[in-house]
Amino acid sequence: MTTEEYKGFTIVVTPVKDKGDLWDFDYRITKTGQGGQDTDPAPAITRSQTAGGHATAEIACVAGVQVARTEIDNLLALAQTAAG
Repeated sequence: MTTEEYKGFTIVVTPVKDKGDLWDFDYRITKTGQGGQDTDPAPAITRSQTAGGHATAEIACVAGVQVARTEIDNLLALAQTAAG
């Protein structure tokens, strides 16, 4: 499992063993300092990648962090546009 803070959000990536010997990942994004429960003002976002596969659990975690960072960047851009 890998945890990282990025632009005010906490990313938690968990590698998941795929069919055969490849690894996929699940990731969870929460606003840093909030629990990410459904009743929070900013509930957690949870996603999975189940296609493609990665050679090791470590590589799957790195990929998961990159995908989550992209999602955070997109969410922040949408919020800025909406506030525009």
